[in-house]
Amino acid sequence: MDSTKQKNKYSVLLPTYNERENLPLIVKFIFDMAEKNNLDFEIVIIDDNSEDKTAEVAKQLQDLYPKKIYLHQRPGKLGLGSAYQDGIKFASGNFIVLMDADLSHHPKYLPEFIKQQQLTNADIVTGTRYRPGGGVVGWDLIRKITSRGANFLAKTMLGSDCSDLTGSFRLQFNHQ
Repeated sequence: MDSTKQKNKYSVLLPTYNERENLPLIVKFIFDMAEKNNLDFEIVIIDDNSEDKTAEVAKQLQDLYPKKIYLHQRPGKLGLGSAYQDGIKFASGNFIVLMDADLSHHPKYLPEFIKQQQLTNADIVTGTRYRPGGGVVGWDLIRKITSRGANFLAKTMLGSDCSDLTGSFRLQFNHQ
């Protein structure tokens, strides 16, 4: 996909489960980053029937930004992978951004993802926790070992030299 010949649109997918407090912050960070970089974008919130009224907060944000924020409510906690799959169905952008709503992925890195995509014409640009400048906050030792082990297994099975195959912070071409 040659992204230099057209104005790209970025669909930011935010799966949520009990993210009532974080959602307004991450949305503000996305808006600030997009406006600063003159990006055409939308935010697709996929809520897994949060118990903390995340969907109500999303509806308030949707009222504030009716042409920029879309809410897809799901009937239960169906998981991160299927949330991304559902979100892609509603995305109108030619690029998809996958990121967590819990502030573990900061939108300030997206301009660098976009730059790398444009320089390399890659279909996917991914963030990593396992290179200098990457990392995780708030994980206990068991979770860190599990993540490293899963990543090692995925890299071995797929024969990839990608440093982080199990993370979910990425920019990818929308093949729909």
